[in-house]
Amino acid sequence: MRLISILNGSQLATSAERLMGALGSEDASDEARRRMLDRDLGHLNQLGYDIRNVAGPGREGAYRMFARDNRLRVLLTPAQRSELLRAVLATGREELAGDLDSEGGRAARRRPGTGVPSQLDRALRAAARHCLIRFGYKGRTRVVHPRGVHSGPSGWYLTGREVDGDVVKQFVVSRMTDVTLDQPGSAEVVEQSPRPSLDPLSWQLDSPVDVVLELSPEHLPVVVAVLGRPVSVTEAESVLQATYRVTHRAVFRWRVYELGTRVRVLSPADVRAQMLQELRSMADGLS
Repeated sequence: MRLISILNGSQLATSAERLMGALGSEDASDEARRRMLDRDLGHLNQLGYDIRNVAGPGREGAYRMFARDNRLRVLLTPAQRSELLRAVLATGREELAGDLDSEGGRAARRRPGTGVPSQLDRALRAAARHCLIRFGYKGRTRVVHPRGVHSGPSGWYLTGREVDGDVVKQFVVSRMTDVTLDQPGSAEVVEQSPRPSLDPLSWQLDSPVDVVLELSPEHLPVVVAVLGRPVSVTEAESVLQATYRVTHRAVFRWRVYELGTRVRVLSPADVRAQMLQELRSMADGLS
């Protein structure tokens, strides 16, 4: 904390001698104190601070702390930072590498062997830069417009549409062979499918039907909180008629029961009849 305070309080570089004086080890030799300083500065950089020796070659050390958002380095484990850094570099976002690696990502770029990117790196790059991606998969060559990369039960998956098809498919990245990319922009943008809602009222379990409810204006906020926003609302003789597109009738009925006398079902007739029958069964069970 003393080192951070000194470095943060100076807009210019701070000499190594002054920093060593803050270590409080007057009895130690100069060499020992210098090693202590190097160790402590190294620890601070590992925590996400950006402290650099800005002195020229052959000159006494002069250190300066540069501004950096270190939240990613504090919140993520080293293994998580390594994976995120690899993905950042694979997608061409090298300007973010400095927030994850104190060396600006240079260590992550140095891979063992030939340095050829893995299937995952290429899949990430294809999705980020809209490149047609070509690879062997299950005995034949695929040419795919990529949509994205995500994790799943078998590891990483590439989602996309083959050039000769209309269906968005998933490919296990580890099973892809001979992966090559076309030029950036060569792939079409594959629209993202809407994510399924966690609200069961929106699930597509039944054929869609429009149900009209009657309610007082003062009850509309409560009805919207329970059933969501209606397709349409009309006003007639100081009451409202709200139309809901229903695709899960059971959940819709239960929520209408929860609203009680705040609403009245006007149509369609088969939905009214089913609800009346269900309510009579409940009443008979209580008697």
